[in-house]
Amino acid sequence: MSTKTYGTIKTFVQSKLDLQEENFITASELLTYCEEAVNFCEGEIHKLNIEDQYFVACTNIRMVAGQKFYALPTNMYANKILRVVYTNGTNVYDVKRMTRRQRFEDKEITDTTDGSTNYYRYMLVNNDPNVGTQLELSPRAAETSSQITTTGSTTSGSKIISSLASTSGIVAGHFISGTGIPTGARVESVDSSTQITISAAASATGVGVTLTVAEPRLVVWFIRRANVPAASSDIVDFPEFWNFIAQHMIVECLAKELGNPRLPREQEKLKELRAQVLETLSNMVPDQEDKIETDVSSYIDQNLEGFNQYGF
Repeated sequence: MSTKTYGTIKTFVQSKLDLQEENFITASELLTYCEEAVNFCEGEIHKLNIEDQYFVACTNIRMVAGQKFYALPTNMYANKILRVVYTNGTNVYDVKRMTRRQRFEDKEITDTTDGSTNYYRYMLVNNDPNVGTQLELSPRAAETSSQITTTGSTTSGSKIISSLASTSGIVAGHFISGTGIPTGARVESVDSSTQITISAAASATGVGVTLTVAEPRLVVWFIRRANVPAASSDIVDFPEFWNFIAQHMIVECLAKELGNPRLPREQEKLKELRAQVLETLSNMVPDQEDKIETDVSSYIDQNLEGFNQYGF
């Protein structure tokens, strides 16, 4: 299913309402109406507990020797961490969250040990509302993740980065970031000494773009927030529900004009599309048919024998 940009949906709404040359509805109002519809879809997804079908994301946390506090992804939804995975060569394990009643005592004991000989664990702490929730590693990092900086050329819509100043130290699986590089993108392959292929197409064209490539020593898998657009080129989440989002925008625009005769008809259409959204999402809820039924045949057979012999 093709993605939809906010610009595409906005143009559709303006065309339906003949608003191309009008300023009755401001740009900020249109964005607000779009955000309302996106938030509705997001809320229903969380209500049905099917976030993993829409919002699973991952990001790299660069470990720094001696550091214990690390910022969480800025687009994380309600601090919902799915997994924290540590990788160092063949040593790969799930970094457990400290949840026991004695976790505070455990943390103090663990913090006094050497991280190179103990598995890392973590807690979520919020020491400063200006900083927000952070991941506290226990024990504090005993190592620093490798990271290199280089430059290259990107092309919008392409996964290839060319004209790299250097590919030395770049390995498939490393995270890559920079202007126009989607969040969470990784290196898929090193094609030559000047070219690599990444896991997601660049969203902008640039020459001499500064790129940061980091090894995935500590990776956080989490539930992200729905993408709320701020510009015409921004992608709107839920491509299968773009018509509901557009219809919500249409209804809100019409509602601003008191007495508009089109409003009741468009409200009824929105109601139908809303029902379709809810039905579609409900059908995505696991049906639990993967469970094995209890074998009660022996119990039934014994009772049937009793019935045949005694008549009850």
